[in-house]
Amino acid sequence: MTTPRLSILIPNFNNGRAASAGGARDFIDDLLSSLVRTLADDPTPLEIIVADDGSTDDSLATCRRWARRTWRGGEPVCRLLEGSHCGVLSVVSNRLFRSARGELCCRLDGDVVLLTAHWASRLCRVFDEAAPGLGVVGAKQLAPDGRVHAAGDWVLHPRGYHHVAKGAPRHAVVRPLEVDHVMGCFYACRRSVWEAVEGFDESILRGQTVDFSLRARLAGWRVISTPDIEFVHHHPQRNPRGTRADSEPGVADALQRFRDKWGFDRLAPDLDVVARRYAGTPLLWNAEVFGPRPAWPPPAESPLDVSESEWSRFTDDQACRAAARWRLSLVEQLAGHLGPRRRVGYLYSRAGLLGHLMAKQAVPCVGIDPDPSFVTLARSVVARQTYPGPRPSFVAQRHRTRLPLPDGSLDTLLLVDAVERHPNPVGLYREANRVLGDGGVAVVTARRRDGWPDADPHAWRHEELELQLRVSGWLDPIPLDLGAGNTGLVVVVARRRRRVNGSSPRTRGCCQAGSATIPGHSP
Repeated sequence: MTTPRLSILIPNFNNGRAASAGGARDFIDDLLSSLVRTLADDPTPLEIIVADDGSTDDSLATCRRWARRTWRGGEPVCRLLEGSHCGVLSVVSNRLFRSARGELCCRLDGDVVLLTAHWASRLCRVFDEAAPGLGVVGAKQLAPDGRVHAAGDWVLHPRGYHHVAKGAPRHAVVRPLEVDHVMGCFYACRRSVWEAVEGFDESILRGQTVDFSLRARLAGWRVISTPDIEFVHHHPQRNPRGTRADSEPGVADALQRFRDKWGFDRLAPDLDVVARRYAGTPLLWNAEVFGPRPAWPPPAESPLDVSESEWSRFTDDQACRAAARWRLSLVEQLAGHLGPRRRVGYLYSRAGLLGHLMAKQAVPCVGIDPDPSFVTLARSVVARQTYPGPRPSFVAQRHRTRLPLPDGSLDTLLLVDAVERHPNPVGLYREANRVLGDGGVAVVTARRRDGWPDADPHAWRHEELELQLRVSGWLDPIPLDLGAGNTGLVVVVARRRRRVNGSSPRTRGCCQAGSATIPGHSP
């Protein structure tokens, strides 16, 4: 028997017809059929191994039937490993890798369908032609509607964990991309990488491949997504599975185990914590995220006077007036929903126009700006105004990672157009938690990203921003619609999460170094 170069590894648990909504698909049969269809005349020496994890549906019978069929010169289509149910994907995956004979291994979920002919040869070519150090490769994942679901993943990114090119037309993604991670439903790596990182972590029920990719990165291996191989993942068409890994407690446990191990959240990492903890390691490979940052505070914008500021534009520019009034309306709407918001702070106060408008409504406020020249101008302009209540105040932000306000000094913080400018939004949420008092709220806005092209790295979808806020551990989104209208922004209102001994209940201990057990890395 020819020694395979590529081992195709398929964990199976209840991937039969009964697993699909309305019985519309036979997932495992569709997968194996697609492998025969796309690889029957592929010249790559390969093997297909299916490990069944104690399935109770018809998928085990389907796998047995395929194991009796032959192809490619009379060899069995697949080799079937049967075992009792353990319910841990990492355990089954490691069993498959130990059984594999190929130098390259590709793990596939049981509900995918391969589309690209000769994709095994294409995959081998990616590994062969890449620069040294390529360890993990992913393919272009399509949703059942034919649009891109993921062309790689970002993990250590200002927007946190998210899929590259999600929602793009199928043929819009044409270039390979180096990324933090590739989706586990098509996960190819060198066998030597699996050996070097000591396999999949069997204590993590969900997100095993994220952990694997980061350990590979930490060991110096590169991760690439290739557009030359396409597959459809039919996961949205399956019924819920009653496994612990898919349950809410199981997901929460997996996220906490990742935090304990790595010292940051898998979905919403605090990039300042990551940079300190892993300084000098290959984990910080992405220079766009971890490279040198611009000087802080930014250089003063001079010459600067009222005629060059928003005060002048507010008089002459309708769009400027609309933007300022919309920001003012956020505070007014909060008062209508939550009661008077006493002390209000806001970032990027510039020449102080918004603070002036709030003070005219008797709202005590403080504006924060990194440019001292703007702070000086704002103070001089409002000094000439009269107000029914306190005069607005303005302070310069002299440190990038810390707001210049005392703990618990605000009731409301407006982070309008702030997260797009910040290299570490989770760190900004941490500061928001610190400066807000008990019951305080933050209004967070960001430029809205509705579709493709995914060219703006600092534009967000609403669900991305809400997820990052929720899992960061510092602010809890609340169901309050302040209405973004045609502003081109997403808006999320979040309440301060109560601190315990100076840290969030969810994040206590996760930024400490003592619990990591990562091969080859000492915190």
